Amino acid sequence: MKLQWIPSTTLSLLRTVQWVGRQRELKDASLQQAIQPAVRSITTRLINASIDPNLVWEFMVDEIVAQDSDVDLSPALCEIALIRGGHSDLQSDQTALAIFRSLETCQRAFTTRSPRLADQLRLRYAPLKQAYESYGPGLVRSVGKAIWNGQPPTDWWPSRVSVHAVTPIAHGAAGASGQQASVWIEAVLTDMDPQVPEWLRLVYQLTCMAITSHTRTHNSSSGTRTNSDTATGESGGSSELPWTTAIIPLILSEANEAGMINSQTLPIEKAMSMWQSEVSPSQASVVQSWWEATGFSTQPTPVALKQLSAALRANDSSPSSTNFHTT
Repeated sequence: MKLQWIPSTTLSLLRTVQWVGRQRELKDASLQQAIQPAVRSITTRLINASIDPNLVWEFMVDEIVAQDSDVDLSPALCEIALIRGGHSDLQSDQTALAIFRSLETCQRAFTTRSPRLADQLRLRYAPLKQAYESYGPGLVRSVGKAIWNGQPPTDWWPSRVSVHAVTPIAHGAAGASGQQASVWIEAVLTDMDPQVPEWLRLVYQLTCMAITSHTRTHNSSSGTRTNSDTATGESGGSSELPWTTAIIPLILSEANEAGMINSQTLPIEKAMSMWQSEVSPSQASVVQSWWEATGFSTQPTPVALKQLSAALRANDSSPSSTNFHTT
């Protein structure tokens, strides 16, 4: 699997707008002040059209991530995201054009402050790229073998993946496309936590991408409907098995056994808090207990996933601990 690294200025802009649209603070207060009126205008227009702005942002990000280059914003791209978000086809072109014009205003402010962003992103992602090239390919292979009991399908990993590097605004974040073999990741210069290096976050998203692709293909061939995935890193099919949670201790364990990280206790809670949103300590504790008791080692992957799913559901409804039994 070859990675094609892309310094994504357009995706950097969209994530900045999305961040402000969710009423979060940017480090650059002047940039926030410059784009806030345009972002507010977009949000108002979407709400008036009975469309969830957060959903449109996610779909717009997903459309960009699905490309294999740093594509320019366009009314057509905005319209696709609108329609995916539930906007009526009848007036989607007018709404898309209005949103595009507001985004152009944001882009001018963004470009003024970072006129050489593409060059900056190349410098920023260089350490991450080097770390992945040193350790990632071997770990990716071992993770695939562990999921498939030593024999992953020949098409489990795509031959080429686009990696969109974006400017950091969330102290480390990443996601995978729900449509193509593409991921995005913030180009941070240093690891957010020495126990959970950023190149492992990339491995996690690559694995999420493979799971999404496999689940979509499998369910499509069997006639099963699935929910549309977005570029958030969350992947799931009709079975709603906790794939994206279960692979976290697996990745950490494989990295630890290979000497790529050094930890007596796997940093599962730290990794979950960094790689997933809205994770509670109790959920991390359930995953830790599940991994230590059974994990994927003594049973087929579907059985292990069903066990973890049941344990997580029990944790949501009861504070009591969960015991695991092999089958």
